[in-house]
Amino acid sequence: MMTRYEELLLMSPELGTDECHEIVNNLSAIIEREGGSIIKIDDWGVKDTAYPVRKFNRGHYVRMEMNLPTEAVAEFERNVRITDGIFKFITVRLPKIAEEA
Repeated sequence: MMTRYEELLLMSPELGTDECHEIVNNLSAIIEREGGSIIKIDDWGVKDTAYPVRKFNRGHYVRMEMNLPTEAVAEFERNVRITDGIFKFITVRLPKIAEEA
Protein backbone atom coordinates (compact mmCIF):
# COMPACT_ATOMS: atom_id res chain seq x y z
CA MET A 1 0.00 0.00 0.00
CA MET A 2 1.34 3.40 -1.00
CA THR A 3 1.21 6.19 1.55
CA ARG A 4 2.11 9.83 1.04
CA TYR A 5 5.00 11.13 3.15
CA GLU A 6 6.79 14.41 3.58
CA GLU A 7 10.51 14.48 4.32
CA LEU A 8 12.28 17.58 5.58
CA LEU A 9 16.06 17.41 5.35
CA LEU A 10 18.49 19.79 7.02
CA MET A 11 21.88 19.58 5.38
CA SER A 12 25.19 21.17 6.21
CA PRO A 13 25.50 24.76 4.94
CA GLU A 14 29.07 23.92 3.97
CA LEU A 15 27.81 21.70 1.14
CA GLY A 16 27.61 23.23 -2.29
CA THR A 17 24.44 23.30 -4.34
CA ASP A 18 25.70 20.47 -6.55
CA GLU A 19 26.45 18.27 -3.53
CA CYS A 20 22.95 18.90 -2.13
CA HIS A 21 21.38 18.01 -5.47
CA GLU A 22 23.47 14.83 -5.58
CA ILE A 23 22.23 13.80 -2.13
CA VAL A 24 18.60 14.46 -3.15
CA ASN A 25 19.09 12.49 -6.39
CA ASN A 26 20.54 9.55 -4.44
CA LEU A 27 17.58 9.60 -2.03
CA SER A 28 15.17 9.80 -4.97
CA ALA A 29 16.80 6.72 -6.48
CA ILE A 30 16.35 4.88 -3.18
CA ILE A 31 12.66 5.83 -3.11
CA GLU A 32 12.16 4.53 -6.64
CA ARG A 33 14.14 1.36 -5.88
CA GLU A 34 11.83 0.68 -2.92
CA GLY A 35 8.77 1.01 -5.16
CA GLY A 36 7.85 4.60 -4.37
CA SER A 37 7.63 7.78 -6.38
CA ILE A 38 8.58 11.42 -5.92
CA ILE A 39 5.71 13.89 -6.06
CA LYS A 40 7.54 17.14 -5.40
CA ILE A 41 10.96 18.39 -4.29
CA ASP A 42 11.27 21.90 -2.84
CA ASP A 43 14.80 23.23 -2.38
CA TRP A 44 14.47 26.03 0.16
CA GLY A 45 18.18 26.85 0.12
CA VAL A 46 20.30 27.95 3.07
CA LYS A 47 18.32 29.48 5.92
CA ASP A 48 18.87 30.32 9.58
CA THR A 49 17.95 27.64 12.09
CA ALA A 50 15.89 28.38 15.20
CA TYR A 51 18.70 27.09 17.41
CA PRO A 52 22.25 25.83 16.81
CA VAL A 53 22.32 22.32 15.38
CA ARG A 54 25.70 20.60 15.59
CA LYS A 55 27.24 24.06 16.07
CA PHE A 56 25.66 25.39 12.85
CA ASN A 57 23.30 28.36 12.92
CA ARG A 58 22.35 27.88 9.26
CA GLY A 59 21.38 24.87 7.19
CA HIS A 60 20.35 23.90 3.67
CA TYR A 61 16.66 22.87 3.75
CA VAL A 62 15.07 20.47 1.28
CA ARG A 63 11.44 19.27 1.43
CA MET A 64 10.47 16.09 -0.41
CA GLU A 65 6.93 14.85 -0.92
CA MET A 66 6.68 11.21 -1.96
CA ASN A 67 4.53 8.11 -2.21
CA LEU A 68 6.22 5.21 -0.49
CA PRO A 69 5.17 1.76 0.69
CA THR A 70 4.85 1.77 4.47
CA GLU A 71 7.35 -1.06 4.90
CA ALA A 72 9.99 0.89 2.91
CA VAL A 73 10.07 3.91 5.25
CA ALA A 74 12.53 2.27 7.66
CA GLU A 75 14.97 1.51 4.83
CA PHE A 76 14.66 5.05 3.47
CA GLU A 77 15.31 6.58 6.92
CA ARG A 78 18.29 4.27 7.44
CA ASN A 79 19.81 5.61 4.23
CA VAL A 80 19.13 9.20 5.30
CA ARG A 81 20.88 8.57 8.65
CA ILE A 82 24.05 7.23 7.03
CA THR A 83 24.27 9.96 4.37
CA ASP A 84 27.08 12.40 5.09
CA GLY A 85 25.95 15.99 5.04
CA ILE A 86 22.45 15.45 6.45
CA PHE A 87 22.41 16.29 10.13
CA LYS A 88 18.69 16.51 10.86
CA PHE A 89 15.56 15.10 9.22
CA ILE A 90 11.94 14.37 9.90
CA THR A 91 9.53 12.06 8.11
CA VAL A 92 5.82 12.86 8.39
CA ARG A 93 2.96 10.75 7.11
CA LEU A 94 0.46 13.01 5.40
CA PRO A 95 -3.26 12.55 6.02
CA LYS A 96 -5.50 11.02 3.39
CA ILE A 97 -7.10 14.42 2.72
CA ALA A 98 -3.76 15.66 1.37
CA GLU A 99 -3.54 12.61 -0.91
CA GLU A 100 -6.89 13.39 -2.52
CA ALA A 101 -6.17 17.12 -3.04
